[in-house]
Amino acid sequence: MPRVLSVLFAAVLGCAVLPAVALPAAADGPGRTFVAVSVATVWTSPDSPRPRDRAAVAAPADPAAWMGSMSSADRRELTTASRTQTQALLGAPVTVTERRDGWARVVVPGQPSGKDGRGYPGWVPAAQLVDDPAFGALAAGAPTGTVDGVATAWLYRDPARTERLREVSVGTRLPVVGEAGDAVRVALPGGDQAWLAAGELRGGAPPSPTGEGLVTTARLFLDRPYLWGGRSGFGPDCSGLTGLSYALHGITVGRDASDQSRGGRPVDDPADLRPGDLLFWNSPATHVAMYAGDGTMIEAFDAATPVRVTPVRFDATYSGARRYLP
Repeated sequence: MPRVLSVLFAAVLGCAVLPAVALPAAADGPGRTFVAVSVATVWTSPDSPRPRDRAAVAAPADPAAWMGSMSSADRRELTTASRTQTQALLGAPVTVTERRDGWARVVVPGQPSGKDGRGYPGWVPAAQLVDDPAFGALAAGAPTGTVDGVATAWLYRDPARTERLREVSVGTRLPVVGEAGDAVRVALPGGDQAWLAAGELRGGAPPSPTGEGLVTTARLFLDRPYLWGGRSGFGPDCSGLTGLSYALHGITVGRDASDQSRGGRPVDDPADLRPGDLLFWNSPATHVAMYAGDGTMIEAFDAATPVRVTPVRFDATYSGARRYLP
């Protein structure tokens, strides 16, 4: 295990290898609801998923299989029919506002939106959520680790990492309850535990954000397929890529391009662009990319184009840039 991670976990847990850790008893008062699958896709309505989207709405979900099963035309139809809204990662809290016929209407805190002041709204299969105040108490009181440095990582049932449990996305944040050698044990919503490679987990608070660091994170998504509403390492949309990249550096920006275009500070002169700045097209903004330096940007463009590095397009639809860093 990397020394920084080991020191952090040992300081809190008091030992290098722990027996199984029981989740604390639920506190009094209303519980909290958490995503219990690798990636919960938030749909426009319960009628939005198509038969070909079974892997996305299943519990457990299989985002890699879902992405691999779709053609670019299938993914483009998600856009044209506005079927998907956003995604929430394993262990993320959501607020349930309605339950209906096996579905839950939720808002996702941490993804600001002009659609709802509480977070990004939409519908999730109820089976992909778990009411688990005990997990919430552990997440609030134990050290946490965030999957970082890789687009996706595997959770395992054993510290030797021989039995795969599920594949999770960069940005997944879970309570850490032990370690053994180069493996870290994490708690999962619903009371289960799992192991993952220590090198794929960042402990503690994110590092001080820099433009170069943001670009390095955005590069994790290169060659991943575009997904309308995607906000994971399996496949992002334009604002999902930029928003999750910023979140990994401790900065919360709006979920959609239009929301992101209203934050930060304007960069009026293209000659003043710095790595990490966000670039926008149309007004109100319908597309966003991250400036990568030397006249290039990283963008999730459309369903036919994997995430790429490409020259900045200062065309007639370019509507400016915003800087969220000091």
